[in-house]
Amino acid sequence: MLNFIKKDLLLFWRNRRETATVLLFPIILIVVLNFAFSGMIGSDSNPVALKLAIVNEDNEAEGIKQFEQHVLAMDMKSEAAQALAAQAAQSSPITLLYNYLQYEDLLQWLTVSELSEAEAIQQVKEAAIDGFIKIPQGYTYETLNAVLLDQGASVSLPFYVKEDTMNVFIIDNVINEYFDQINLQIALHKVAGEAVDSASAVGPLLEGGREIVGGSKPFTMLQYFTLAIGLLFPLFMASSVAEKTGAEKREQVFNRIMITNSRPLSFLMGKTFATFLLVFLQSLLVIIVSHLLMNVFDGKSIDFWMGLIMVLTVYAMCMAGLSALYTSIMLKLNSTDAANGLFMLITMVLGLIGGNFVPIYLYPQWVQRIGEWSPNGLTLAVLSKWIQFEELAAMKMPLLALVIFSAACIAAGVALYPKRGEG
Repeated sequence: MLNFIKKDLLLFWRNRRETATVLLFPIILIVVLNFAFSGMIGSDSNPVALKLAIVNEDNEAEGIKQFEQHVLAMDMKSEAAQALAAQAAQSSPITLLYNYLQYEDLLQWLTVSELSEAEAIQQVKEAAIDGFIKIPQGYTYETLNAVLLDQGASVSLPFYVKEDTMNVFIIDNVINEYFDQINLQIALHKVAGEAVDSASAVGPLLEGGREIVGGSKPFTMLQYFTLAIGLLFPLFMASSVAEKTGAEKREQVFNRIMITNSRPLSFLMGKTFATFLLVFLQSLLVIIVSHLLMNVFDGKSIDFWMGLIMVLTVYAMCMAGLSALYTSIMLKLNSTDAANGLFMLITMVLGLIGGNFVPIYLYPQWVQRIGEWSPNGLTLAVLSKWIQFEELAAMKMPLLALVIFSAACIAAGVALYPKRGEG
């Protein structure tokens, strides 16, 4: 089998253009992406600047007063009605929204202005602002009724934009996080209120806040680019090994091997182990050179690098298993072009859903869940968590899943591999 491994390594090395592409192009791509997106994440020198406008068509004071009159006119105890009226004054939805958008950390990169609807529409068209939130008339009264009295439905706050951009995506996440926090506070308040006093005395909403997970480290865009690109090209390498199998099949190399005294599976295992070595060395070289050029993993310990090498080793096993499956499929199919097209399609789909082309958090939740089951997507998730927490316990199950994926691909490759006398 060693002769077969040597053969495949020499075949790869003899194609100097392909070798240079596989080794140099990922590094060049990482450098270009870093300069193109510098300042988006992980840099304070050129922070992202977001511009949001508020179009407020509601009269907050009038809405609160209208709600108080409505409560006092209801058939309930005087103490409970007064408590609800006081709660309304403390929990005005417009004030809560403004307070959230004026949070100190948000003000570092988010500018909020109040405009009329005509002005906001014009500035959106001119790209002077990224978008605007419209607060409709009656929003305060309707929202207080829905939240405090469970009457009617909450009024939505439309978010108007010209087109989907990264800035729009970030602002949309900020707005969604605000409503998630508000909904959580309301739910906690209702549970606590029912448990404390079933006589319907309403206390103030729980105060929200931010909590930093202890022990976590920042995960920068440069680190994401390095990992995403470093894990993408091994997918192409696995299909490239199978493509060379097609060339050997056309030149009758495989048939000559099958009629010799060599074990038939030695050909397959040679390609599998060769792919493992090529992928491991290529991905490790890309990450190390990127680190030396741009200081990607500044200040990381030896333990971090050992964990990184362990994950890359398991990932190389996955790509080796994938190449074994590709090789057997190539030998089974009559058309090498059809096989190459199939492998390229699989590679592109895996790269897309695994977050190698586009950050996975830009996808819907169901796509993200599917992507985490792909070998490259799962490896990217493991490495991102390893960078932030460096917890070995959290890596055990994902790495076990990757090992199972590798074993399943190799088993499928062996099952599909042509037996002596076939073909």
